[in-house]
Amino acid sequence: MTLNVCAFDMEGPLSFTDFAAEICKLLGPRLKYERLDEFFQMVSNYDDYLIETPGIIKELGIKSYEPGDTLKLLAPIYVSFFTDGELVEISKKKIGLIPGSNETINRLKRDWNISIISTSYTQHAHNVARELGIPLDHVYCTALDVSIKSGIENIEEHLQVLIETIFRKYLDKDSQLEVVIDDLNHFFWKTDSDYVKVMDKIFVRGGHRKEAAVEEISKKLNYPISDMIATGDSITDKDMLRRLNEEGGIAITFNGNQYSVPHANIAVTSPNLMGVMAIFMNKENIWDFLADWEAQYPAFADDPKSIPERIIDKSLKEYFVQNNFVPRIDNLKKASAEKREEVIKVQKAMRKEVRGWFGALG
Repeated sequence: MTLNVCAFDMEGPLSFTDFAAEICKLLGPRLKYERLDEFFQMVSNYDDYLIETPGIIKELGIKSYEPGDTLKLLAPIYVSFFTDGELVEISKKKIGLIPGSNETINRLKRDWNISIISTSYTQHAHNVARELGIPLDHVYCTALDVSIKSGIENIEEHLQVLIETIFRKYLDKDSQLEVVIDDLNHFFWKTDSDYVKVMDKIFVRGGHRKEAAVEEISKKLNYPISDMIATGDSITDKDMLRRLNEEGGIAITFNGNQYSVPHANIAVTSPNLMGVMAIFMNKENIWDFLADWEAQYPAFADDPKSIPERIIDKSLKEYFVQNNFVPRIDNLKKASAEKREEVIKVQKAMRKEVRGWFGALG
């Protein structure tokens, strides 16, 4: 039997934990610095700035930069203060599976070849995959080899600049990124420091590199992208979602934001990942299903018992009833700008509800 093929982003759809942000917070006591969650937010916002500002990457002479390269910018710090074993153990304690992720993956295993395409570091991505029973050779993520720390002679000198000077300036100016952009540009791109040399050894699986993973999966399985389903939620997923959308596949933004919604053709807003099962179970007649669902959604939006059984599988309805939720599912294929803005608003609200402070990250 030929299996269907799907791919999930991990942080968001499968796990609420942003692992890189989590380990940044944990560095505080080790380094005797406070508010490192805000430090991570600063670097994450800087990452968004580099992606969103036309011409800036070329102007700075950056050879390659993709959404999610925050993990590249911070990698020299992480490898300097954590062992591989410590990172694995931190991940195990912070797996943070999204409600319904186990049930969703277990159902899909019967008929689907499942891959994870994640920006996250290997230590976390592999732990989540093991927890869900997804083979590790189906995981495309960011390798973080802590042995590269040998290339850094004095990390404290770099922290003096990056945290004690630049980050302190950022906090003193009410967390306004624009006041430190020139400083960050100089630190990351205008010096030939050992920090930068170690940073450049990291290949982050984000942006077009996620799209490349989709191509690799398609080629390996001899399965057309036009028949695949991909689920993502953030700026790192936009190229993966765009590619499936362009080729006629199903591109789902799950509790996404202003970066994922414009590139998806279906939005699923739900506190539980099982909300996406309605898409998978109706893949062959997806657009007719969506027309039916959207037309009748107001009548059952607050009461899963009222969902007509002719619309979805009986067992799926029973799951919705037992867990007391109804996913909002929107067809974005021909959605107006106003409709997309509405979807972005409700997705961001659910994203924050499900993921907490991690949901504020791009």
